[in-house]
Amino acid sequence: MIAPSHSAQLRLLRTSAAAILLTLTAGCGNDDNTASEPGPGYAAEIRRTAYGIAHIKANDDGGLGYGIGYAYAQDNICLMAERIVTANGERAKYFGADARGATEDTAPNLASDYFYRLINEPEAVAIAWREQPAPMRALVEGYVAGYNQYLDERGKAGLPDACKNGAWVRSMTTSDMVKIVRRYAAEGAGSHFIEMLLAAAPPGTTGAPASSRSAFPRRGGPSAVDPQYWQQQHARTGSNGVALGKDATENGQGMLLANPHNWWKGDLRFYQLHLTIPGKLDVMGASLGGMPMVSIGFNKDVAWTHTNNTSSHFTLHQLQLDPLDPTRYVVDGKVQTMTRKRVDVEVRQADGSLAMRSHDFYQTPLGVVMHLPNMLEWNRKNAYTLLDANMGNHRMLEQWRAMNSARSLGELREGIDRIVGLPWVNTVAVDKDGKTLLMDVTVVPNVPLAKEKACVPAAFRELAAGGVLVLDASTSACNPGNDPAAPQSGIFAGASLPRLERDDYVQNSNDSAWLSNPAAPLTGFPSIVSIDAQEQSGRTRIGISQLQARLAGTDGLAGRRMSVSQLQGLLFSNRAYYASQNMADMLRACDGARLAAAADGTMVDLTLPCARLRTWDHTANLDANIGFGYFSSMWDQLYGTPLFWAVPFNPADPVNTPRGLRLDDAASMTTLRTALATAVLEMEANGWGLDTTWGQLQQSERGGKRIPIHGGRYQYGIYNVIASDPLAGGGREATEGSSYVQTVMFDRNGPQAQAVLAYGQSVDPASPHYSDQTELYSRKTWPTLPFTETQIAADPAYKRIAISHKGKARQ
Repeated sequence: MIAPSHSAQLRLLRTSAAAILLTLTAGCGNDDNTASEPGPGYAAEIRRTAYGIAHIKANDDGGLGYGIGYAYAQDNICLMAERIVTANGERAKYFGADARGATEDTAPNLASDYFYRLINEPEAVAIAWREQPAPMRALVEGYVAGYNQYLDERGKAGLPDACKNGAWVRSMTTSDMVKIVRRYAAEGAGSHFIEMLLAAAPPGTTGAPASSRSAFPRRGGPSAVDPQYWQQQHARTGSNGVALGKDATENGQGMLLANPHNWWKGDLRFYQLHLTIPGKLDVMGASLGGMPMVSIGFNKDVAWTHTNNTSSHFTLHQLQLDPLDPTRYVVDGKVQTMTRKRVDVEVRQADGSLAMRSHDFYQTPLGVVMHLPNMLEWNRKNAYTLLDANMGNHRMLEQWRAMNSARSLGELREGIDRIVGLPWVNTVAVDKDGKTLLMDVTVVPNVPLAKEKACVPAAFRELAAGGVLVLDASTSACNPGNDPAAPQSGIFAGASLPRLERDDYVQNSNDSAWLSNPAAPLTGFPSIVSIDAQEQSGRTRIGISQLQARLAGTDGLAGRRMSVSQLQGLLFSNRAYYASQNMADMLRACDGARLAAAADGTMVDLTLPCARLRTWDHTANLDANIGFGYFSSMWDQLYGTPLFWAVPFNPADPVNTPRGLRLDDAASMTTLRTALATAVLEMEANGWGLDTTWGQLQQSERGGKRIPIHGGRYQYGIYNVIASDPLAGGGREATEGSSYVQTVMFDRNGPQAQAVLAYGQSVDPASPHYSDQTELYSRKTWPTLPFTETQIAADPAYKRIAISHKGKARQ
């Protein structure tokens, strides 16, 4: 996905599969971080309301960026300083080669550095910067000035403990911001392949060892690729989005639920902000940390959210090699030579000294060579490259700016179709008049179904069924095609990609666009874009089933329309969908003898566990009893075994199928009882007592205080996803899931928004906004967002500062 592509803009693609995002601004400046020519002056107001929400007002784009950069530094300067280090490929220089970042899925520092130095080479950064429209450049330059001013005012000695006097903390440049945007773009898939890119070396030589965390888990034979891999990735780091139209809401106007799922630590944390340029822009919501734009939010006319989509934003290419030289390959009968790209990285040694380490990547116009043992191997016959279309997408900021300022749903739709700057996210939107919209319009390689059928080798057709394409590179006819209506070579035009407009609802929970609304399935798209007639996740099914029940009046509540509180309850009910569907079958484990053998042969008394399982309310609420633990353990043990499913998936009934367990013989019943007995031992080993509640186990540590956290993992069909890791001595620490949770209801007075940022505005434990919203999340409290000038000024926590700056803009 990284190497030079057939398009000049795809030249650097990063290493992996899909990468996404914003190539924002970057590079026009000096790589040595020195100041350039004097820049413009900047001025902004920063108003703060409850929970530290930043309302930034300025008269122009430069001033707006300036205020954003200053405000974000006030709350998260250490996080931003480390983000700069990561994007520049300098983690090993400051933190050592083998350590990792804040989250478990990050690559070791040295591997990370090689990757980001590759995709953020000066030429790629310069191209990304040159393609920014003037307002976006001004926004970024202002952001840099604001961040640097705050750093200058505080000085390194005045920073929070996490980065106080850190040798790695420095002023920011516009090049840094571009690199950060490209680093975000890689989150769509590229970062999944870092170690496979490093493992690629010509036969007879040795690359860096591939990680055991392979991107394509094998299910048996060496060519058996799991076509569900990408669905699992989207489900894990995904989101829910619901837009309700005039036929579904109590007041006949639009309503939106935004529920993105991200890590609670590290780069992908959201930040709440409100941006205003009088007469030009007035938008509120949240953005990924460091981004000078609202990613998910609302203005007075429209509201929107995003969910990770299932489109592949990359292609893999099978090279036919020259038998005499494995760095040469044949295209259209002509021999071409790979380009070797050496990347140098400084590494801190145990004694504090620095040593230079180097790695060679091999690039072609169709991407960077990768290596996955037994599947995508670089041998004497073939090599495989990864080409990421999002490395040529320099339109991210422009895209979100157009969305931020959209005055109607039609204007929002037109901007997305024209710019095609969203990297890997669906858009779920609604307007004040009660029209809803789902757009699966992102940067996707232009591989129509006919080309897929003609160009995917037989060995990789199973993988293609999941939307991940390995194309025959021996003929240029198999390269992604060009559409003159697209803003970038090699991708689909926006107008050719899925969308749905409705007056009742649209929704997405990281499945394909197919079932955005079951009443109007979206079918017939290339598999690289959207796959139909495929089993849906538990989150998709519980989301749709709850919407259907509410609108049909069969959920036990009055009426057939949705209120804001009911929409919020749809999320925070914390129901485990698969328990509701299958618990009657699972409770059959309690039939028969009192004792059952666990997997290790231990005999377990099921009397009390069965009593708890029967009284569990099928939720992951704070007061859920240990029955949730028994269910989740049993589900993990049984899923995918011959016990699944009694009723198979039926494309004609995709919300209610598959379901049920196949308990048709004595062996099946023994398997079920063994699973329950094993679950009992597992809960005991994890410190879960018979009277322990979920809220006593799953918590978030904030300044020495343990805050109970409701929600559970996606694989149980829980809409409100929260993942947690076990702690020594018992308990669990929440690590990812629901983050910025927002509802917006339009009425005659404009947008009425409520939201909670589950982990708070600041990563600094000394900040009052380090844990305040985590407490709100725990209590299921939805604060109302002050949007109008009157509401902002009336907020009891209101504070205002005016900042200004003149001097040199570091580029």
